[in-house]
Amino acid sequence: MEKLTKIQILQKSEDISRVLKSRGVIKKHVAFYKSDSLEDLSRLGLAIPKKNAKRAIDRNRIKRIIREAFRKSKNLSVIDLVVKLHAPIGLKTKRRLREPERRIIQKQVQEFFHD
Repeated sequence: MEKLTKIQILQKSEDISRVLKSRGVIKKHVAFYKSDSLEDLSRLGLAIPKKNAKRAIDRNRIKRIIREAFRKSKNLSVIDLVVKLHAPIGLKTKRRLREPERRIIQKQVQEFFHD
């Protein structure tokens, strides 16, 4: 698995807050906020709060799913993108990410990147 380079990651809080002010596309678990990039390439920011995914292993798995879809996306224009987990996961499974929810999140992310 390849890593995103530092220039492909939104790191500054000003950049992330600028993108979050834009109108987002909200799915069941994940929300996508995009804005025109100030750089010459697409950049990705992730907001996976502990409030919505208690276990670190679950937060990291969600981040890996999103990063992989971002890396594989071919038709992505030059944008700044912030992906935010806006709904809690694992409400029926003691706050743990289970396979059905993981598949739902993966499907939502792939649909966004391939539209």
